[in-house]
Amino acid sequence: MINPQVMAKQFALMDVSTRASQLERQQTDLDTESAALSTLESALTSFQSAVDALNSETSGAVVNTVKANNDAATATANSEAQAGTYTFYVQQLATAQQSTFNIADGDIPSSGTFTITMGDSEMDIDLAQADGDADGSVSVSELCNAINGAEDNPGITATLVNTGESTTLMLTADETGQDHAFTVSTSGIDPSSAFATDLSAQKDLSVAQDSVIYLGSSPEDGVQITSGSNTYTDLIPGVSITFAETSEADGPITFTVANDVSATQEKVQTFVDAYNTLVDTLDSLTTFGSNGQPAGPFAGDAGISSLERQIQSITHATYNGVSMLDYGIALDADGHLQIDSEQFSAAMAENPAGLTSLFVGDDSMTAQLDSVMETYLDDNSGVITQRQDALTEEQDKLTREVDQVKETYNASYERYLQEYTSTMVEIYSMQVSMAAFA
Repeated sequence: MINPQVMAKQFALMDVSTRASQLERQQTDLDTESAALSTLESALTSFQSAVDALNSETSGAVVNTVKANNDAATATANSEAQAGTYTFYVQQLATAQQSTFNIADGDIPSSGTFTITMGDSEMDIDLAQADGDADGSVSVSELCNAINGAEDNPGITATLVNTGESTTLMLTADETGQDHAFTVSTSGIDPSSAFATDLSAQKDLSVAQDSVIYLGSSPEDGVQITSGSNTYTDLIPGVSITFAETSEADGPITFTVANDVSATQEKVQTFVDAYNTLVDTLDSLTTFGSNGQPAGPFAGDAGISSLERQIQSITHATYNGVSMLDYGIALDADGHLQIDSEQFSAAMAENPAGLTSLFVGDDSMTAQLDSVMETYLDDNSGVITQRQDALTEEQDKLTREVDQVKETYNASYERYLQEYTSTMVEIYSMQVSMAAFA
């Protein structure tokens, strides 16, 4: 017996099958291209990160080390550091002022002003406002909190030390050096009061002083250098030094700055690896297929195919008189970059600055590569964004067409169902009539 629903479904599917198959293939193509664009974007982003990591004046391709002849200082060197030996005599370290005041409970009045002065900065504490519990006096804890919470605090940290019958208020400058020395004073307070007496008994645990060092092996023969800090970032270009001890015990300290060829090659290797990964990705996306292998999603795409050629052209150009070939970085038979360690070491010994000119600056190789990456990765006008937008439009159009096919199917199904149902009713009626004559 014929089932009208089954027949209606079969004929309705026949009405839309051709167009449905076309739309399915279009959807597959869109999905493939979208996935390929995501793969390309990820590869380009990773490569751009590797490129940008080397285009830095302070942390570029060249790795420098700095060693000291004793433990009286620590030092680090960036890519700008120049090889050489430097000797300093440390006469005095910079220190921060730290002062204490023994203050008994009830000594601080609830009126008047407590002032801390540091250079041109002044912090005034209104004692009436500091008396939080309004008991007629300011506790040492309340004064401590008022100092630390003051908006105009010039750089003082207040702490409390319980010393028995009295509490020690300790004030410490946040920074070292003479410029951060401070004084305390009051106004509107009886000079003969207990609080005034407590403040007059100030004890300095350490004074504010600058560091004093000499370029050379002794104060007698050296050039004096002073600073409010024990950390110097401009003594030696590209080197940061923090002195921890004077030279009184161990004598002058000598720093040796040198290129670390091995570490530099490792850093360049990260760029080489990123380049090779990108090349492999581009090859897989643009291949025409062979030996049974399918073609890539961007096979025959002139825009994507030209990207690899642009990158190769940039990486093999000369910048400021040097090229990657000078440092033993060249393409192998598979189109991958490889580093010849011996040639790299020889070139670094002869011209380490040349490697910097390759990777650092607006006219460097990395800057050119970054520019190419941006033509593809820019969020507003990049090639990938434009193509993704176009895919979105195609997807929207495809979705509308799929909806239309569904509507056509549903209409056909209802029409066929009605027709076959009517036919079945007629057949049944005929059967009933014929049965009456049997």
